[in-house]
Amino acid sequence: MPCQEWTKAKDKNGYGVSWLNGKWTRAHRKIYIENYGPIPEGMIVRHTCDNRLCINPNHLVLGTHQQNSTDMVTRNRQARGEQVGTSKLTDDVVRMIRSLSGSSRKLAEFFGCSGTTIKDIKKNKIWSHI
Repeated sequence: MPCQEWTKAKDKNGYGVSWLNGKWTRAHRKIYIENYGPIPEGMIVRHTCDNRLCINPNHLVLGTHQQNSTDMVTRNRQARGEQVGTSKLTDDVVRMIRSLSGSSRKLAEFFGCSGTTIKDIKKNKIWSHI
C-alpha cells in the first residue's frame, strides 16, 4: 500500500503534528494509537517506509530507539559529510584535498582542520561516501 501523507500542521523536523488528549503529538503516533492502542513505555512508532509524513497505519510499527537508529544506518539515511551540522569541510573541498599533494600539516593549515583529518580523508577513512 502506498504512503498516506499528513497534509496539516508539521513540526520543525518535518513530522506531522496533531492535538491528542490535550497536547500536541506527532501525527503518526496519534494514528498508531487510534488504530492499535497505547504505545508501551520505552517504545516509539517507526515508519517502515522512511516517510516522516506517512500516516498509513500499515507503515507504522512499534520499536526501540536502537531499532530506529539501526534502520537509519541500514537504509543509508544518516547525515554524512557536509550534511553534518558541525562539519568544517564541504564535499567539494574534500575532493580538492584528495587531488592535492603536499604535507598533511600544510593542507590542514590551509583548510582549517587537523592533519589527522587530512590523512584520514586521503586514506578514505572518513568522507568515504565521496
